[in-house]
Amino acid sequence: MPIEDVQFQTLLEQVRELHRLAHELSHTPRIHSNVRARLYAYPHPPSLPQEQRELADEIVELIKNRRLSSRQAGQLERAFFIGK
Repeated sequence: MPIEDVQFQTLLEQVRELHRLAHELSHTPRIHSNVRARLYAYPHPPSLPQEQRELADEIVELIKNRRLSSRQAGQLERAFFIGK
């Protein structure tokens, strides 16, 4: 069962904020690569410094939320990777 729209909008805003924070860091492509590797279970995601790893952990946790519909998860992924 997908989460409700109000709760989803809150998650979407969190992911957009995390996108902004990742963009401010100097290694945004590396964060994206780490998150993408972990979302799709690729072996050996790129290592990250502690602060960036914590950010990546939060992003992965939000997007992999088991209660999201596939549409909602896709929307969160786009919000992080593209900023929309």
